[in-house]
Amino acid sequence: MQKVSNEYKASMKSSLRERSYMMISFGLVNQEAQANATVMGNNFAYYSKQTGLFGQRKEDTVYATLEHDFTKVDGSMYFLPRENTSGNYYDTGLISKPLIPKSGYELLIELNVVATDIKGLTINFGEVYPTRFDILTSSGQRIEITDNDMSEFSTEQVLENTTYIKFIFYEMKNPYSRLRIYSIQLGYGLVYYNEDIMDSKLDSYISPICEDIPQIDFMVKLQNYDQYFNVDNPNSAINFLETGQEMYVWYGYQLPNSDTIEWIRGAKLQCSAWESDDYSATIRCQDLFRNMDEEYYKGCYAPAGITYYHAAELVFQDAGIEEYYIDPYLKKSTTKNPIPRVKHKEALQIIANACRCVLSQNRYGRPQIKSSFAPEYDITCNGETEYSHVRNIKSETAKQEYASFAHNYTTVNAEMYYLPENQSKADKYTGYISLQQSNKDCLFEENPIIYITQETACMYYGLQLMFGSTLPDEIIFRTFNDGKKVDEYEVNSDITKRLIVQHDFDDFDLMEIEFTKTKEPFNRIVVDYFSFGDITDFTMERQDMTSSPKSIKQELVKAVRVPCYSYQKGTAEETLISEETEAVKGDIQTYYLGDPTYGCRATFNSSSSNVSIIESGDYYVTVKFLITGKYQFEIIGHRYNIVEQYATKTLNSRGKTITWKNPLVSDMETANHLADWLGDYYNAGIEYEYNTRGNPEIDANDIVYQENAYRPGLKVNIYRHVVNFSQSLSGKVIARRVSEK
Repeated sequence: MQKVSNEYKASMKSSLRERSYMMISFGLVNQEAQANATVMGNNFAYYSKQTGLFGQRKEDTVYATLEHDFTKVDGSMYFLPRENTSGNYYDTGLISKPLIPKSGYELLIELNVVATDIKGLTINFGEVYPTRFDILTSSGQRIEITDNDMSEFSTEQVLENTTYIKFIFYEMKNPYSRLRIYSIQLGYGLVYYNEDIMDSKLDSYISPICEDIPQIDFMVKLQNYDQYFNVDNPNSAINFLETGQEMYVWYGYQLPNSDTIEWIRGAKLQCSAWESDDYSATIRCQDLFRNMDEEYYKGCYAPAGITYYHAAELVFQDAGIEEYYIDPYLKKSTTKNPIPRVKHKEALQIIANACRCVLSQNRYGRPQIKSSFAPEYDITCNGETEYSHVRNIKSETAKQEYASFAHNYTTVNAEMYYLPENQSKADKYTGYISLQQSNKDCLFEENPIIYITQETACMYYGLQLMFGSTLPDEIIFRTFNDGKKVDEYEVNSDITKRLIVQHDFDDFDLMEIEFTKTKEPFNRIVVDYFSFGDITDFTMERQDMTSSPKSIKQELVKAVRVPCYSYQKGTAEETLISEETEAVKGDIQTYYLGDPTYGCRATFNSSSSNVSIIESGDYYVTVKFLITGKYQFEIIGHRYNIVEQYATKTLNSRGKTITWKNPLVSDMETANHLADWLGDYYNAGIEYEYNTRGNPEIDANDIVYQENAYRPGLKVNIYRHVVNFSQSLSGKVIARRVSEK
């Protein structure tokens, strides 16, 4: 669930909504050129960092220099270090060595590709930008830019049939200035709003038990003004669209009685297909997992065990993905078994499933493996009354309260109990009641603090607090990881009896919840319940639905069985590959095996001296041939024997039995945890499907409340969520009941 304002929440629930908006942006980037381009020459300042210009950067580091009207004294710039051989400077972007002369400063960018067309350029120059410069190509094309007034310069003009781009800069915004470039995009960015968008659909799916690969599909239909997207138009944008180009989706909503539009990031996706006619252009996009179709074959049996965290890192690195999130919980769990020969996305899926995690892509386009269960944690405090039980707040069971003389606290509706004279004999099921009591100014002499210590560092997108008959007025949340402070977040408004804190708490193993003020004087802090996780304060009410919910009761599950696989070395050596191969001395070839193996050796012309193994794993062998000729080639080795044990979770006395096979499960503890987790999922067994008014703030895999005439407070997991936009919002939800323990 995305964080939104209270005004947004209230207005979206009203019978008449305000106007909705949508924005999409994508760049017509020549991806091959963008990936291979390099800046040539050496006429740069010693602290210049011209590498990385063709990635996504910001001008977040600027060294102060004695250039005209450049240096600031507001703390935003850094002192320039002396020149040294280590080259240990901040990432500043490209900086010219000389001040820009009127005779011109030349900058050459080699594209390192065959002659290609590039539609437009986008260059971030920063505050001091060039006002007059020329752009030249290898085909002889020359574009003269005069009176430029953009720090982020962009042009839509096509650079035709070129292998390089040369710039000649003549004048800067300020005299006596150096050229600075923070990023270069070999293409042009397009942005479209309501008036251009005819229709769109964003369809997100995440399996709560990682049974399938997560999937996001997006379609947008745009007005085709002046045949801008027609293929036959030589200046058409559609001719420069490429598979994999990034598209950003945003949804907006006008707040009531205001001109303010509240924008919500929808997704960052990759273009996959497009089509057009004279009136419209349709562009389709998808998640990054759809393109992760190459096979991962480097899995190896690890007798000493390998953490699932490291296994996931290896898969991401082999897939060429640099930005990702892996739950630190995976560092505490290990497997001995090799990752099987599967696609990269499937390897990540089985890793996530084995650790009771969910594989997904967040709205920034980053893949993530995040735990889908609550890790063990302990709760303590810096002081509580004799009748307080701080550890009880981990349980959602209703708490009882004792009456006291705190200001405006005691009720007379028979819901409170008299406190016994000997408070140590108080036997009611209470939550946390602070020892400290606020003064007449509602402040404490010593602030009450609750400590949550986790078994392993985890990140959360929010938390929930349920208070008793007294409310705090200010709360500070502090998080720490391995003794180092991670974050501090303050809540000092809109504190209700049931408080949902929507904030991204990055990886931490200790959280301090400090209460600094009460709403009423002379009050204690009373907390009945605390929980982490993605549950929200959102309730899908009948008025939010535009169709009657269809309830689907699935087949009853009797039990869930999870095999645990133990690898044992076999005794018999056998021929794994045998074929006649023609090779040239020095040739390197990789052979792939269907089953996990060990102890492999290779022969060519019946001799191991004619071929050498230079790299191998359980599923592959890479060899180098040492002679030339056509001979019999063989790989000889051992296959592992795999022994199975089963962990069983019994759910009902009848029904079907599900056998859940995950090849990475190598110990019974992991198998039992996985069986329990899957049992909770299958035990619910009821799904709901209905159309909605559209809520772009909801994420797939959100747990929300759903209005139900027979089950108040029903929790469901929205595992498929659709948002449609056609000048107004609509949607669809497929949700599964959350098992109540």
